[in-house]
Amino acid sequence: MNKGIPTNAKIGIFVAFVLVLLFWITFRISGGSLFGRVQGYTITAVFDDAQGLNTKTGVFIAGIKVGDIDSIKLHDDKALVTLRIWPGVVIGENAKAIIRSKGLLGEKYIDIVPGSEAAAPLSPGERMLFTESPPDFAELMDRLDAITDNIKSITQSLNEVFGGPKGVETIKDLVDNLNKTVKHMDRLVTSTNANLNSTFDSVNAFAKVLKEQGPGLLTSLAQVSGELHTIIAANKKSIDKTISSISDASEKLDSTLANLQEISDEIKEGKGTVGKLLTDEKTQKEVSRAISGLSSMIGGTSRFRTIIDYRSEYQFAYKDVKSYLNLRLQPTWDKYYLLGIVDDPTVYPPTTTTNNSLSQLKINAEIAKRISYFTFRGGIIESTGGIGVDIGPPGGHIKLSADLFNFNERPNPELKTMLSISILRYFLLSGGMTDILNSATRTWFFGLGLSFNDEDLKSVFGLAASAASANSK
Repeated sequence: MNKGIPTNAKIGIFVAFVLVLLFWITFRISGGSLFGRVQGYTITAVFDDAQGLNTKTGVFIAGIKVGDIDSIKLHDDKALVTLRIWPGVVIGENAKAIIRSKGLLGEKYIDIVPGSEAAAPLSPGERMLFTESPPDFAELMDRLDAITDNIKSITQSLNEVFGGPKGVETIKDLVDNLNKTVKHMDRLVTSTNANLNSTFDSVNAFAKVLKEQGPGLLTSLAQVSGELHTIIAANKKSIDKTISSISDASEKLDSTLANLQEISDEIKEGKGTVGKLLTDEKTQKEVSRAISGLSSMIGGTSRFRTIIDYRSEYQFAYKDVKSYLNLRLQPTWDKYYLLGIVDDPTVYPPTTTTNNSLSQLKINAEIAKRISYFTFRGGIIESTGGIGVDIGPPGGHIKLSADLFNFNERPNPELKTMLSISILRYFLLSGGMTDILNSATRTWFFGLGLSFNDEDLKSVFGLAASAASANSK
């Protein structure tokens, strides 16, 4: 009787162990996606050029793979790349996606450079604000050719200089000029730093004065708004006459535009100094490179967003429409400044008849600060001092708002609550109740609106410029 393990059984156990080991290694290399797509969330990024990328391209942070490309689509003549990020990996709003290569001719991958730790995380489906595409290979070759030509020219000049009797003196003069240039640049940098420090001190002083005199300024602005409305109503005839004068000026402007068209045609044909500057290919290339470099330098360090929205609310108790037009200037993700006008057909005390002439033009001027899911606002709300708060996730499509203002005219301040929803990125749907604390003027309302940011405005102006260029051709 053989008490040992048969040879066939030993071979079978060894093969099974090798298969299990290979299965485990394959599972780890595939990132846990052997039987299906890796779980996680998706974000999008827009690149000028996505050549070399595919759905197998990896996404890395600090050299560590954190996801893959999910899809690549064409969007407004640019590449819209959808990134699938693995669970547990957080990407900030001010992070930057850069297309890089592994070596000179290696495969492409996307490198995400994290932003500041205080930045809010991107939600699933949101778009990254900062991206960088690699330079085109043909452009690099053109630059390399230009550098080669310059080197040849310099080499030829040096040969001519060294061949002459004054070669050493010429080189000394060149070194002296370089030393003078370096000293001049050093003085220029010192002067620039001093001017920047002076500017920062002035801004700090202005902020201090604004903090101390802000409440009085808001009261004065409310009084000025009321007086301005009275002046406009009392001078309606003069305003009509002014509009008539503007119409006459418009006719003269048409004649001026015709003259400008003639000048534009001459510039297009290359006549005059400006025309030669715009039609010379060499000058255009140099200016384009300078602008491109400046844009890359500025784009990597700052981001100033502009948002314009228009909203109309139907007031059920008054059976009339109240309209808002707002301009929001957002220097950073967590604060912004809001300026706007309000066309308010309602009056207080309420009347039983509808009279469109009673509409009032009011102003909004607010300062806002975001803290987590809360955005606190303060300033002038509908030509009176007021405060407000917005509740919603960063970059979310649903927002709950509350405003408290108008502390003087009514028995109680005006309290307005509103729930707003962003639909298809550009459309706003809102509803709620206004003047909740005053039963005589309390009413429900329903609103519709539009919203555009600076990227949308640049697209519109870009299309308009292209259409104008096509018409001129």
